[in-house]
Amino acid sequence: MRRLRVLLLILGLVVGTIVVPAQESVPSPASILGFHPGEDRRVADWMQITDYFRRLDEASARVRVLEIGRSTQNRPILMAVITSPENMARLDQYREIARRLADPRTLADEAEAERLIAEGRVIVAITCSIHSTEIVASQMAMELAYWLASDTSFETREILERTILLLFPSANPDGIDIVASWYRRTLGTPYEGTAPPELYHPYTGHDNNRDWFMLTQVETQAITRALYGEWFPQILYDVHQMGATGARMFVPPFYDPPNPNIDPILLRSVAVIGHHMAWALTAAGFRGVVTNAQYDTWWAGGLRTMPYYHNVVGILTEAASARLMTPITLTREQLRGATRGLPNPLERTTNFPDPWPGGLWRPMDILRMELVAARALLQVAARYREEFLRDFYQLGKRAIERGRTEEPFAYLIPAEQWDPPTAAHLVNVLMAQGVEVHRATERFVADGVEYPAGSFVLLLAQPLRALVKTLLEIQRYPERRLYPSGPPERPYDVAGWTLPLQMGVQVVEVTRPFEVRLQKVTEAIAIVGRLSGARDLGGRGTPETVWLLEPKANRAFSAVNELLASNLFQVSRLPRSITIEGRSYPAGTFVLRAAEGAQPPRPVVRQMLEDIARRHGVDLHAVTQRLTELVPIGRRRIGLYRSWVPSMDEGWTRWVLEQFGFSYTTLRDSEIRAGNLRARLDVIILPSDSPREIRDGHRPGSYPPEYTGGIGKEGVENLKAFVEAGGVLLALGESSDLVIEEFGLPVRNALRDLSPSEYFCPGSILRVTMNPEHPVAYGLPAETDVYVVGGLAFEVAASGDGASAPEIIARYAEDPLRSGYLLGREKIAGRAALLDVPHGRGRVVLVGFRPQHRGQSWGTFKVLFNALLLGPRSPEVR
Repeated sequence: MRRLRVLLLILGLVVGTIVVPAQESVPSPASILGFHPGEDRRVADWMQITDYFRRLDEASARVRVLEIGRSTQNRPILMAVITSPENMARLDQYREIARRLADPRTLADEAEAERLIAEGRVIVAITCSIHSTEIVASQMAMELAYWLASDTSFETREILERTILLLFPSANPDGIDIVASWYRRTLGTPYEGTAPPELYHPYTGHDNNRDWFMLTQVETQAITRALYGEWFPQILYDVHQMGATGARMFVPPFYDPPNPNIDPILLRSVAVIGHHMAWALTAAGFRGVVTNAQYDTWWAGGLRTMPYYHNVVGILTEAASARLMTPITLTREQLRGATRGLPNPLERTTNFPDPWPGGLWRPMDILRMELVAARALLQVAARYREEFLRDFYQLGKRAIERGRTEEPFAYLIPAEQWDPPTAAHLVNVLMAQGVEVHRATERFVADGVEYPAGSFVLLLAQPLRALVKTLLEIQRYPERRLYPSGPPERPYDVAGWTLPLQMGVQVVEVTRPFEVRLQKVTEAIAIVGRLSGARDLGGRGTPETVWLLEPKANRAFSAVNELLASNLFQVSRLPRSITIEGRSYPAGTFVLRAAEGAQPPRPVVRQMLEDIARRHGVDLHAVTQRLTELVPIGRRRIGLYRSWVPSMDEGWTRWVLEQFGFSYTTLRDSEIRAGNLRARLDVIILPSDSPREIRDGHRPGSYPPEYTGGIGKEGVENLKAFVEAGGVLLALGESSDLVIEEFGLPVRNALRDLSPSEYFCPGSILRVTMNPEHPVAYGLPAETDVYVVGGLAFEVAASGDGASAPEIIARYAEDPLRSGYLLGREKIAGRAALLDVPHGRGRVVLVGFRPQHRGQSWGTFKVLFNALLLGPRSPEVR
């Protein structure tokens, strides 16, 4: 009953009724903002949120606000540390206790562990509004912080004394301002409450919550560093919103299937906290709370799922959304169920005991539910302080013991790799997560195979054993159907993600114990490239020296882009593999020579080449043999289509291009409709968007007129004219369907009309066979793993005109599944995955997979890069 009374007090506090004495010097959010967070049609932007938290820091000994990094658009990323003043004075000590409990190998014995457990505090992280249209949590964070900073009740004092809260008001500060600005702009118009017509993370949009193992974005990097490199929390709670027409809030436990690498202790801990949250919400009078539905723990890359692999309890709640900060009214007839765990939102079930009947739904309802859920979680953490700390220690201990006694015993990343800088990047990604990495100091044998010195060794007798396995092993998503003999059940996100396969890095699983001399790697790995061969760049009376750069490494392309930008070099490519001066070079090798008219001193040129080779991690080899058959390339004028229907694929494409030095122009609908594209551009990229989104865009009346309409028929005709005049059109994924339809290409997508019961690939890694002699496949191995979400498989119509027939660059293997799940193998096996289709004087490159998937698929970045360097259909050869 005491807990129930406290929960009811919470609700009164949220709506502004002061029911417990507060420290008068602590400012309330309303006193700073001029309105209560959660009020209808009022929203605090990031500057206001930042200002409030900094004022709270100044006013309360319970709050310390830290800036842990800067966002993509240079806003501060905040973490508020909230605890008792006594704990605040000993923060470093408690953080050190958590660090040592995270790695039991640092402790002398169980007695020392028990002493630290008795002395420590539970560290809880709460992250808000990573998805910025789910904006209420960022507003709730101010009320939660104020409450903990000012309330003097026994319950709050117990929380403050026994826990340390790390509160992130938003994991995406830029998105808060993007959404707040759009909402204010459209307030009082027919468009009020719509999502912004741009990505609410500048590069990744909704996929910013798909980046927690790859760490591509600065926000992900900063928060990961704080959580798993500095503070070592035992519980993380990620606060989200979902669609408006189902349950009012989801709380754990989660739906099946669980990832096999999650320790059972964690799954039980999730259930304890989740059921306590559900109990608290129901006791406080909230209806429509569902558990065991919709969201699973299979996939590893989310903010609330990555904690499991750090031995941390990960909690998610999803509240039903309003229209941003605008209320909505729903009738019973408008409510909808879900395919997983909630078939009927009006039917009472064990996991949904009190259905919500419909009615008015306001942002304040969301805020109140989130606040009660947060309070309930903190109560559990405080009451079971020792249990959570002991489990944290035991989870690391169990992982180490399993690594010593169960296979696999290690993963190896051999020193010899197809693309050494990408292999080094994989190592660095693992280390940034806290994984312990060693390097062999001499050659050794594992599972009967010899490996050279310099190979990386990831021993699984370490606390993050589950993390290493989850990122490096093959996933086999279980067969699950919506009902017997029915269509397959879609996983919450994707079915497979194995990083070595996505990145094209050789990683070996070791199944038996082995001996090796090791040195721990303590700093990020950098591959240092070098120059070899002749020491001259040619001169009067001497043969001309040219420098050769193989295309196997992704960083070869960033090096070439830097050289082209200098205007000091001419760059060509070998159209086929050849042997020069006793050394073999593959097709697509870059040939560098001093540009005509550019006469810098030879030492300057050499120094520049040495610097570029070193920084990009690539080797340049000088030869003096005259090369007579080369395809020149220059800086391509690239246009990247950007719809007003926000496209994560477009954002990821932008990010990848910028990481590797490709300059591009953004093309909006109006620019494509204006035409004259060939005069300005050599290559146009269509990201993986549906034909309807590209052609039609937002429907008229749904957004202001300047954001509606797509490229239209006029834009389609202009794209045709661009290609016919010699341009290269690169169609990624779904956009290929638009080009096939509208251009009349002799190609058919064989998967387009299939039902999920016939073909289903919910995010998996498949194998293709490449033609490495084709310019789009330069630098790729003959067998390449590609990332497929749905995907396209092309059939080429018979044609009597061989000169204009599509050229197949890659085919799906006969047994293509490498990691994840695939239903309907026969529908895709042997069909084309990548095509070069002549059209007029230009060409269309159709890509049936995602070569730049979420910034993870480094193994196929070269498909994108090579296509951007293509010229017209009949390139000049000299």
